[in-house]
Amino acid sequence: MTRTTRLVCLGLAAAALWLAPTIGTAADDQPWILDANNWQEGKDLLPEPVVKHLKDGQYWFKVSPVDPKKFHDNYSKKFWDATAANAGKYDVEPKQCGLMDKATGKIPDFVVGLPFPTIDKNDPNAGCKIAHNFNFAGNAGGGGGATFSLNGVDQNGQFRRVKVFLHAMGYQGRLDGKIEENPENLQGQAVGAALEPQDVEGVSTLTKRYWDWESQDAIWAYVPSTRRARRVNAASRSDPVAGLDIFSDDLNCYAGKIEYYQWKLVGEGNILAPVIQPYPFHMGPGPSPTRFLVQTPYPAAGYEKPGSKGAPWWPQENVVFVPRPVWIVEGQSSDPYYNFGRVIMYFDKDIYRIYWKLVHNRAGEYFYTAMCAYHFVKNDETYHAVFPNFVVGVNDKTNRAALGGRYQESFIERKWDPSYFSLRTLTRMTD
Repeated sequence: MTRTTRLVCLGLAAAALWLAPTIGTAADDQPWILDANNWQEGKDLLPEPVVKHLKDGQYWFKVSPVDPKKFHDNYSKKFWDATAANAGKYDVEPKQCGLMDKATGKIPDFVVGLPFPTIDKNDPNAGCKIAHNFNFAGNAGGGGGATFSLNGVDQNGQFRRVKVFLHAMGYQGRLDGKIEENPENLQGQAVGAALEPQDVEGVSTLTKRYWDWESQDAIWAYVPSTRRARRVNAASRSDPVAGLDIFSDDLNCYAGKIEYYQWKLVGEGNILAPVIQPYPFHMGPGPSPTRFLVQTPYPAAGYEKPGSKGAPWWPQENVVFVPRPVWIVEGQSSDPYYNFGRVIMYFDKDIYRIYWKLVHNRAGEYFYTAMCAYHFVKNDETYHAVFPNFVVGVNDKTNRAALGGRYQESFIERKWDPSYFSLRTLTRMTD
């Protein structure tokens, strides 16, 4: 297995589991532009490394204030009712930050909605509870997939592109209810594969995440040249994908199991949150009664639009930045094979998405920022989904970046055939 092939395997495995503004200031309730000319307006709305790029003219932002209630309602009433009903039901066990049913002292059978409707910032377990809210906020849709690209970009433009797909199925947090047949006791599972270029075509992965406090993700990688699938260490989520400046743990800004990290609430504030549009897209009918299609616009980057301002990797259109209140949480893995040290993440206080993260190496040195953009899907008050649309990962040590996602069509699957998520599927991918 070549190094490039191996890195694509690792990347796929862990991935498994814009408004035309007018110029204004941060005091306005109308859309406005934040750039190098008024960078001071953004110094308290962005992480410090991002402010440096803003001040230097590398980054600029289409800021779009929103009605907090309307933004809250991007999630369905069914979800918020379930969240309210969870009050007082759950706690976390102290050893591994596992979600615990207070009535039994064990892991809950099934959870939907945010397990912790209220966070007390003085609670020593607040960081852990915020992380669990993040996990269940992202699980509501139940499953789906998309085909997208990973684009490596430096100051000269794009230097590498890898086309991949990812299909995922969730068991926990589903608004459509519990799946009774779950013999492997899974939290979720996924299949991903590389489609282009030819040197990685057919490289694919299967990931299974178990619903317990102790297990590592089970990950298998299949390489067509050897026609063999082998187990991959879950710590590989912190390895670069295909030699690019992007990591498997960048999906949703954190793609690991909550129990992998030690979580600590270190602050709160406000942040500019990237979204494709502030309010939901609609899902349309798909090829089957359980599959629905979602169309989203393409956020072109600077390298794709000659003459555009800012860094070559910076999005130029079809993304807006919404001011949002956030919890600032530090996460760190105790796994000696995990490459990251301290990771600082910015969680929305209401809808529990991570918009930014700052990554330090194991020596404690900052080197990397990820910006995570989302889109919402909702047709009525009984169902919604929130999906990671793209990630911009920037290595400030190498002055390179990578973009992942930016798909124009995705699908929601509300009733997967579980047998699809199998080694048999991997081995037949290139038949």
